[in-house]
Amino acid sequence: MLYADPVGRHPHTDDLRAYVASQQPLRVFRIRLAPGDGYIAPTELLPHDDSTEDQPEPSTAAFWLGHWPRGTLPMVV
Repeated sequence: MLYADPVGRHPHTDDLRAYVASQQPLRVFRIRLAPGDGYIAPTELLPHDDSTEDQPEPSTAAFWLGHWPRGTLPMVV
């Protein structure tokens, strides 16, 4: 943890940078997606780089900042 009292704080990219700079342990997960697959995730809570290393086709990324109203997307699980 970076802060003694994290209540009320919202994650920010600068928090991750400060955490890494202070040499805290960091777990890294790689999730491989097949071409044409995608994901929806709370990326402010999931450090990620959207790497498309060694892929012959370009990738597309879309970002929505904010909250989606309940029922906007169909259930997928």
